Amino acid sequence: MSSKIGGWLVLLGGLFALIGLLILPAATRNGADHNLLGVGMSVFAMGALTIAAGIYAKAKDIEENAKPGKPVAEVEKIGGCDRCHAEQPAIQCKVHQQHLCDSCLASHYDFRSCVYVPSTRRTLIKTGKTMAAKAR
Repeated sequence: MSSKIGGWLVLLGGLFALIGLLILPAATRNGADHNLLGVGMSVFAMGALTIAAGIYAKAKDIEENAKPGKPVAEVEKIGGCDRCHAEQPAIQCKVHQQHLCDSCLASHYDFRSCVYVPSTRRTLIKTGKTMAAKAR
């Protein structure tokens, strides 16, 4: 329902904006009333606002009618370390964006390029979103 209303609002706003643009040249003529400039800008702004309201109404309609997708399958991990998945992470490498346990930190440690902070990872379950590829 609001998608149709949104479409009409976009159309009506487009007409308002067009009328506003047509009024603007009339204000630039010699001897013309300079109040036409304000009127033209106001009508154009009203058209732009109406177009924005129509787009907003269409977006809300799409959001309300959207069907939820299938939930992402959750993969249980024993630990939260990004390398071995066996232990709880103690450190996060800010350069490589990896949470590391004590044993993996020994093989990853490079004081010249890596910056380490305490890990704040709380969950032991990783979803598809958190398993996204990271640039190295």
